[in-house]
Amino acid sequence: MNSPRMEVKCGVDCCNYWENNCCNADALEVNPMRGKKPNTSDDTCCTTFKPSK
Repeated sequence: MNSPRMEVKCGVDCCNYWENNCCNADALEVNPMRGKKPNTSDDTCCTTFKPSK
């Protein structure tokens, strides 16, 4: 079974998965920052990030 695919916009151009302002990773993982319960997007981070070569 194929997973749904959606466009994920990304402005982190130093990530290996960044291409034309979009994330091209096969999967995306977003977690809370600093182990606290998020209240805003500032309290989350993309843990899929991999520095570009």
